[in-house]
Amino acid sequence: MLANSDCTVYLFDKQTEGFVRKYAEKVYWCENKSGSIMKSGMQTSDSTRVYFYDDNVPKTPAKDMLVRGKCEFEFDNQTPQSISESMKMFRAEYDFVTVMSIDDYMFGGLPHMEVSVK
Repeated sequence: MLANSDCTVYLFDKQTEGFVRKYAEKVYWCENKSGSIMKSGMQTSDSTRVYFYDDNVPKTPAKDMLVRGKCEFEFDNQTPQSISESMKMFRAEYDFVTVMSIDDYMFGGLPHMEVSVK
């Protein structure tokens, strides 16, 4: 099992349309930086994959968010306005990524979940 970081997962809550914080220890965070030079200029195609080895994984692609390391930020999920204000503060303060796809490999000798983020 490869692990190089911890991760905070913000799970989208369908009832409140807010976010619930979960902490995941021992994840493998892999960032790939790449780019190509074209006539129109530089074009980047960066990608990040996060490997989880337990149940604290994102569930909803395009809604759930991840922050590398331990993040103590809590969303105020009481009203739509408070969620919006929390999101503004979160975006201004933290470097986060959004879940794009989730691949389930929870079987065999190295069970894990592979999460692609952007």
